[in-house]
Amino acid sequence: MSEQKVKKEKKGAMSFLSKEYKYENLILAFIALFAIVLGVLIISGALVVDSGLFLIGSYPKVFAWILVGLGAISLLLVVYPFYKPSFDEAKHIKGLKRSEFLINIVRVLVFIVVLALFFFVCDLALDPLMQLFK
Repeated sequence: MSEQKVKKEKKGAMSFLSKEYKYENLILAFIALFAIVLGVLIISGALVVDSGLFLIGSYPKVFAWILVGLGAISLLLVVYPFYKPSFDEAKHIKGLKRSEFLINIVRVLVFIVVLALFFFVCDLALDPLMQLFK
């Protein structure tokens, strides 16, 4: 009987932890950005931590780097669900063959050369006209 109760509690705890709340990502993003900014302020020296503060005062730079790291990880956790569908779609993309890739490189280089020559000729043609206005 008690094993069933423990299983039920685990199921209840897991359902609570796996439930998504409406604004949890927004709150986590705000806290992550706050932690990163706070860490950067401590690292840069703009914010000074009192040396008498328990544990943090002895090693303020270490604390600041931990804040920045945790903030970055939290920010990635917030952003990942937004980009997850893009990663799934990117798996379906097929690359070009070597010959097609080289042909595209040559096309781009020729286009760059043609545009460079066009602007060079325009500059040569407009230079005497600009000299008249001076």
